[in-house]
Amino acid sequence: MSEDTADIVYLTVAAIASCTTFAKFVAWQRERSPALRLIALCSALGVAAFVFATPVVYRGVADLTGRQNLAELLVFLCILGFFAHTHVMSLLWRPSPSGATRNPLTRPLVVYGLVAAALIAGFLVAGLDDAPHPLDFNITYGRDPGALVMLGAFQLGLGYASVSTALRFRHNALSSHDDPRLRRALQHIAFATWFIAGYVACVGPATVAGAMGWRGLDPLHSLGPVSGTIGAIIINWGFSGAAIATWRADRRDYLALAPLWQLTRRADPRITLTEPNPVAQLGLIYVRDWHLITRMADILSGIRSLHPYFGSAPVDRVREAAAGAGWSKDDERAAAAAAVLLGAVARAEDGAARVSGRGVPLPGSELEAAAQRAHLVRMARLLGHPAVLAAAGVDEDGRLVPST
Repeated sequence: MSEDTADIVYLTVAAIASCTTFAKFVAWQRERSPALRLIALCSALGVAAFVFATPVVYRGVADLTGRQNLAELLVFLCILGFFAHTHVMSLLWRPSPSGATRNPLTRPLVVYGLVAAALIAGFLVAGLDDAPHPLDFNITYGRDPGALVMLGAFQLGLGYASVSTALRFRHNALSSHDDPRLRRALQHIAFATWFIAGYVACVGPATVAGAMGWRGLDPLHSLGPVSGTIGAIIINWGFSGAAIATWRADRRDYLALAPLWQLTRRADPRITLTEPNPVAQLGLIYVRDWHLITRMADILSGIRSLHPYFGSAPVDRVREAAAGAGWSKDDERAAAAAAVLLGAVARAEDGAARVSGRGVPLPGSELEAAAQRAHLVRMARLLGHPAVLAAAGVDEDGRLVPST
């Protein structure tokens, strides 16, 4: 890999990882969760490792500090810190039984502390100030005693971290039965760390061979970073994939609810918490924290205001049409609710008399709060169904159809 290619590849990976880092820091500011803080710090160290490893930045650090290969030490420490955090997360995810007397973090933290000390000591005693070597550090200094201490400590520490983390996250994934998205995320992290172990498998033997004066394994020095880069990309998806999937689901439902939100606003726009906004309508940011919540609140407020106009006739008509439409029980309930609501809005706008003092219950109002979102989304998607419009007694524009 040439330095120009490495500049592009490493900065691209750093940019991707920066998105994950930013998202996790924002989430941590909102929830103050120790897990989110660990992921955010871990991701930040990963970004720093790729930034310092980028040849143009590597040489910039040398020019700025006068230490020609200081960036190599920073890369090693950032990668070690990244996997120390990941390893700690894997241990905290499924803690040992309460009866265990030994802290599971003690041994790994001691190992990582000793590795970091060896890295710094090796750097200080090595002769590394002839010129920057961003891509061939291992080859150039493979026979320097101090550099060998650095390389040996780093590769042993990284091998221990990557294998331990891969095995632990795989175990955690197999024991996580409650959330399939979380299980997939843990599997991605476990899979990614084997690529990091692949870096050690490539670079370790090449370093030993170089220290013994044999250069036949030097090409492995280039293959190792490729394996590590692939692992970094996959592990970032493991950290962010579940969050992205949640965001996509939230945005999908937010957009799907738009017709229902617009319908309920027709009766009385003053009850809504938010006004139509071209930017907010995109649903790109603050979907779960604000926009989806307020949209559902607006819809439910509008439904409550229309209770006096609810009638039972649309429910009976939907029940008759359900068999031919092939609806499930959930869809039938949502279709009935949509028909009742369409009829109520049309009567309210037409100035018709109220059905009764409080109206009949809207189908689905008995559902638990956790099921309301899915119910409202089904209602929104069925508003334009011909059978629902016919049951409501309205046309495609939502206006009352004169009875014959």
